[in-house]
Amino acid sequence: MTDYPSLGPETAPVIIVEYGDLGCPACWAWHKLGVLKDIRAKYGDQVRFVWKDFPVITLDSPKAAEAAQCAHEQGKFWEFHDAIYDSDNPEAIGKNDLNAYAAKIGLDMDQFNTCVDTRRYQDKVNNQQQEAFEIGFTGTPAFLVNDQPFVGVQRFEVFEKVIDSLLAPER
Repeated sequence: MTDYPSLGPETAPVIIVEYGDLGCPACWAWHKLGVLKDIRAKYGDQVRFVWKDFPVITLDSPKAAEAAQCAHEQGKFWEFHDAIYDSDNPEAIGKNDLNAYAAKIGLDMDQFNTCVDTRRYQDKVNNQQQEAFEIGFTGTPAFLVNDQPFVGVQRFEVFEKVIDSLLAPER
């Protein structure tokens, strides 16, 4: 599976790519602000949101990113993502935590554990991390909005201004 976890149609005129880390307290805080939900509520199918892994914050982050890709393999990336970010501890991404999230969202645990243990998505995660470094990102969360970079926790109003300008008819 070479695709990236995403929400919204491929034909959306605005594409937001988040380079995130599942062990990042700032990414967790951004999720808690509900910015993505607000963007989706206001813009609907005009925006596609894509997740790419940039596991640079904790020593457990690369394994968590690979585990999330294993959840994606079963069609449940966003449920896994939300289980982590909806927890009370943004840094609870050790092996036992990841297994608990996987079980909570109903993944096939044999398939999940085989995927995680064989590090099936290690190269994919490493490639996404390298891509983020090549863009010039050094921390998370980091975003591209139709290739415009934004670094750090951004409020809805920042995205709204950029999205509105991208959707405005040419004058």
